[in-house]
Amino acid sequence: MNQLTADPPVPTASRRSRLLTWLPSGRNLRAFALAEMVDSIGTGLYLVGAAVFCLRAAGLTGAQTGLGMTVAGLVGFLAAAPVGALGERINPQRLLRLIQIWRGLWFAALAFTHGLVPFTAINMAIALGTGAVVPLSQSIVGSMAADAERTKTLATIRSIRNVGFSLGALAAAPLIAVNTVTSLRGIVLGDAASFALSAFLLGRMRIPARLTVTVRNPWAALARFRDRPYARLAVVNGLLSLHMSMLSVGIPIWVLKHTRAPASLLAVLVTVNTVMAIAFQVPIAARAGESAAAFRRIVRYTGLVLAGCCGVLLLAAKVDAWAAAALLVAAIALLTFGEIWQAIVGWELSYRYADPEQRVLYLSIFSLGGSAQQIIGPALLTAGVIRLGTPGWLALALVFAALPAALAGPAIRTLDRRVEDRSAQPAI
Repeated sequence: MNQLTADPPVPTASRRSRLLTWLPSGRNLRAFALAEMVDSIGTGLYLVGAAVFCLRAAGLTGAQTGLGMTVAGLVGFLAAAPVGALGERINPQRLLRLIQIWRGLWFAALAFTHGLVPFTAINMAIALGTGAVVPLSQSIVGSMAADAERTKTLATIRSIRNVGFSLGALAAAPLIAVNTVTSLRGIVLGDAASFALSAFLLGRMRIPARLTVTVRNPWAALARFRDRPYARLAVVNGLLSLHMSMLSVGIPIWVLKHTRAPASLLAVLVTVNTVMAIAFQVPIAARAGESAAAFRRIVRYTGLVLAGCCGVLLLAAKVDAWAAAALLVAAIALLTFGEIWQAIVGWELSYRYADPEQRVLYLSIFSLGGSAQQIIGPALLTAGVIRLGTPGWLALALVFAALPAALAGPAIRTLDRRVEDRSAQPAI
């Protein structure tokens, strides 16, 4: 190679500088990102190995596993707003640490459970705190990041979590391969340890003075909640969050039972989704824009690409194996763009339009949309969409294409006027 024309090596310091530029700015946000990555490694470990653990170590059938998780999911949905409301009385960082410790202790107990009743009871205890994690995390990040950097910071943390999920999934593979009760318990104990380490890292953060308690009676505030435009945005977020159930339940069942594509393609589809989410979340968030009009447009885009995903999935059932595989990869690409845009919309709109005096409470209520789809989504897809076939996918595509934009547009205009009026009020 000609030494005069060869590209110079990239200095190590330059690589480090690029990495630091990509990471959230400031010691606190980087500590929080590290805590999130540790948490997600444990979550990835458990999600991959949970079914095997339940069937081979906890003595459950598939139906019992689903029943226990459904009951726990319902408990988590009901507890999300009340527990999140505690963030108005307790510093959100302190409450999140307590929840992580709580989850770690119960996951350690879960590793040694056997039978449906203790399995369900322990999962219900875990779910009591799980629903409040997202709004508390969002409140912490929003309070530490500058307004212009909030969406990009949340996008970066989400990409870091996706890396953690992947690492956890890889770590689960050898433990599943050993296939002993001890190795399967190790999966659950690994998740418990991740919560403990996450709580430790959260404790090393120095929370700014802005994270102060403003609502002395959050329970009364929750009972009086009447913000209908904000509630409509929560419903839109729940509708668009159906991409999660499509990825975890709908698409795998559709591929296996209604297309000619091989079962091994499912691993490829999950990989495509993960890689795209890691690669594109931050760049797309950085270009999302900050105006209300930009977010109305993103809601519309999200609905349209998810509608397109439904159409492509329908076509995949009508062609041969190779064509089906190509169409399914295209469907996953559309779904992933919908996932990325939905995350951006959820972060920004929920925080921007929350009452500053009751922010954690508002974020907790907003999160109910996503929690509801986790309960309803699998049944909707399996007993509704997939069972109906062509009419089911077309109906879901129509809902995605029309309903989110129709609900979100007027709500965003109303809430944006409220923010402008609040900003115009003179400070006292």
